[in-house]
Amino acid sequence: MQIVIIGAGKVGFSLAEKLSEENHDVFLIEQNRDRLAVVEEKLDVQAIEGNGASISTLMKADVKNADLLIAVTEIDEINIVACLLAKQYGVEKTVARVRNPEYVEISGFRNTTMGIDLVINPEMVTAETIAKLIDVPEALNVEYYAGGRVQLLEISVDGSAPVIGKRLAELDFDIPYLIVAILRDQRMIIPRGDDVIKSGDILFIMAETREMIYIEHFLGQVRVPVEEVTILGGGSIGFNLARILENKNYKVKIIEKDYKKCQALSSQLQKTLVINGDGTDLSLLEEEDIANSDLLVAVTGDDKVNLLVSLLAKHLGVSKTIAQIRRSDYVPLVEKVGIDVAVSPRMLTAGAILKHIRRGDIISVTLLGGAKAEMLELVAPCSGKIVNTPLQNLKFPRGVLIGAIARGEQVIVPTGADVIRPGDLVMVFALPHAVKKVEELFAGR
Repeated sequence: MQIVIIGAGKVGFSLAEKLSEENHDVFLIEQNRDRLAVVEEKLDVQAIEGNGASISTLMKADVKNADLLIAVTEIDEINIVACLLAKQYGVEKTVARVRNPEYVEISGFRNTTMGIDLVINPEMVTAETIAKLIDVPEALNVEYYAGGRVQLLEISVDGSAPVIGKRLAELDFDIPYLIVAILRDQRMIIPRGDDVIKSGDILFIMAETREMIYIEHFLGQVRVPVEEVTILGGGSIGFNLARILENKNYKVKIIEKDYKKCQALSSQLQKTLVINGDGTDLSLLEEEDIANSDLLVAVTGDDKVNLLVSLLAKHLGVSKTIAQIRRSDYVPLVEKVGIDVAVSPRMLTAGAILKHIRRGDIISVTLLGGAKAEMLELVAPCSGKIVNTPLQNLKFPRGVLIGAIARGEQVIVPTGADVIRPGDLVMVFALPHAVKKVEELFAGR
């Protein structure tokens, strides 16, 4: 596939890196010479200096022959115009990162006749992801498939869990579930029955959503409901998160340093308590009784502030912390200092965009374990070797596992005897090297 990416920031760079590794033909357009120099040094792509909303620059990127254009600069207008121009030159699919909610609210803006197939707002995607984590606070990550009927849960196994030291084959439970992967020492493992669970492992579990709480209990996890949430940072993520949590009847407070932002938040939010102050001030956190919060979410634009305040909150007795981390080199630090969950807008945005790149009838793509694996939700084709054959008779490529099958109202956690039928929703776990083979299988080949 020939792909044009406009913007070599964190999202654009990450997408270009991943797509280049998958042998796509990638053109990366960037105005900033310093960023472009990094691209030329580190990535095997065709780097072009220029404005992505310029016809001459797009022509240098051979836009007429592109299958997909992804515009992810920091400027909404450039992203929108680039997509409109790309459609004029016959590009089949276009993706634009658009932060300004006023653009998205325009009637017909999301219609493909406007020239944009996917409009993605990283801040809204991040807020929605954090809201899901608050609903399941014991998880490091939670994703839903098949219209919410199938759940993928990422949990950490500590030293007191009853499953430590046991082989997977010994973990017999009367409710169907599947451990699709284990992340151990930064290495993703697709486990077999004789693999043993160790302290510190991160498990990726798939099951029917309504049954997951019982499976968690069996594996030694305790779900403690969250009632009160404190949000540090009243920017777009903090505001959208507060609005979502208000609708779910959580008790919410926001700490924001900028007084004008506080005024705007107070006028737009109905039930959230807005506090004007510096979240790094320990005395302020004590005065506002942060210890009584069940969970703190740090989503300022400064990773260092998010880390610091999360640590202060832990020190004061907050049981769960979620921090937005934009720099990937900070993620290992998060794990070492005891912050519970790090959320990366870059990874979330990349996952949302990838479904427009993958071949086959794809509903969603989730990047797992820092992009060490993917969970693809696909519609089974009408024909091909993937359908109407017992799974045990299919020769799946290494690094691939069928996690669940949704057929009508039925959710199947598959065994070797199960069969994929045409039209089934299939959740497939795949290591990066195997994604292309999954695409081929579900393209009816």
